[in-house]
Amino acid sequence: MGIASFPQELADRAATILGHGLEVSITMRQAGVSVRAGSSTDAAARCDQAEALDDAGPCIDAMEDGGSRLVPSVEESVGWERWARQCAEEGFVSSVAVPAIVTADVAVALNLYSRAPDPWTPELLTAADAYAQLVASAVGLRLELAVLEDSTAGFYRDMSDAVATERAVGAIMQTNQCSADEARRIVDSAARHRNVSPREVAESLLRALVVEDAPDPADDDPGRS
Repeated sequence: MGIASFPQELADRAATILGHGLEVSITMRQAGVSVRAGSSTDAAARCDQAEALDDAGPCIDAMEDGGSRLVPSVEESVGWERWARQCAEEGFVSSVAVPAIVTADVAVALNLYSRAPDPWTPELLTAADAYAQLVASAVGLRLELAVLEDSTAGFYRDMSDAVATERAVGAIMQTNQCSADEARRIVDSAARHRNVSPREVAESLLRALVVEDAPDPADDDPGRS
């Protein structure tokens, strides 16, 4: 698969532990780029992918300011049209996004989707917050290990700017199920907003994502040879 497996495992466990028939997805935001990291169901994954591609939705807002976003009624939500439309297509009627800070530059969100109206008891929200903190701790450890591996092997230093950027594009294509052009737009937009190079954005993403067999962006672009 090429993407670190632990967010997928954490999403599956969250769905089991939290119960209430919830479907769970985990999104990570790093270097200004949001990617879906793991999901307990395909339906939850598609909602998070729609949100990541639009860069708008409850989990994006939650990760930006560190506050949970409770959506008692998806139908009545405002400002997240693409995400809300995907939720409606999947049959979700209520949702909550619970963020957790990993580092100053990295955040995660535990996104819970419900097919039943507004099941969010105080106890459930407290449990969701505790689980989001667990996810953040796991991601933080993964990043520390990635930095250590990089300093030992010099892996990214040996990559050209073009290769590093294209590998990051492939990772975004895989996690967000988007085209190469959409993935490049995400990288370029993040670089402009942060006033850094696409290479710096790419390295940040590659340290957080284990990319073994990410798709070749050229395969998605008939105009490239």
